Amino acid sequence: MSVVDILRKQLIKLQKEREEITLEKGLAARDNNDLRENFAYDYWVEREFVVTAKIYDILKEIEKLSPKEPRSRSKESRQASKMP
Repeated sequence: MSVVDILRKQLIKLQKEREEITLEKGLAARDNNDLRENFAYDYWVEREFVVTAKIYDILKEIEKLSPKEPRSRSKESRQASKMP
């Protein structure tokens, strides 16, 4: 199993965790309408930020490790073909 495959599995796990966190955050918001004094809501918001940051880090790492597909035509060749 490649490093990219391992990262993809971690990504799926974190995305599921973020879904659960979003649900818990919604339940905490429903329980107390004044979100300024809702410590449970604040906790879930912070957890959501942390998990989202981890997701972005993994996505960057996957992009860095994944082989790049060659572009069909480079920008220079397109510009050169437009010149008379």
